[in-house]
Amino acid sequence: MKTPVQIHVPEGITSLIHRLLVWLLLGVVLLPPAMAEDANERFQYNALFNPTTGQLKAEARGRVMIYDGLDNAAVEHALDEQFERIENMMFIRIRQTQAGDEEEDTVEDDDC
Repeated sequence: MKTPVQIHVPEGITSLIHRLLVWLLLGVVLLPPAMAEDANERFQYNALFNPTTGQLKAEARGRVMIYDGLDNAAVEHALDEQFERIENMMFIRIRQTQAGDEEEDTVEDDDC
């Protein structure tokens, strides 16, 4: 009969492993929503300022793109730069940023 091998792990290492596991778990839980939000914002900016040929064809057939949560500067810029596409755009929950004070953002929500 074989005797089991016992490995002695110093107490500090066990504590470190537990902390690393907690941080890993928090990263798995908290990071994906933040990444998804960032990806969604990038998608909206790209669709707004660099529309694909397919998107332009869909808009020509009457498709309306709903942009959610963009800041007011981006909306103003889009309305100026993409004027010919305005009838195919809808902006909801526009973030109103204060000049020089980005911590004081407010969201316009007209229940649209």
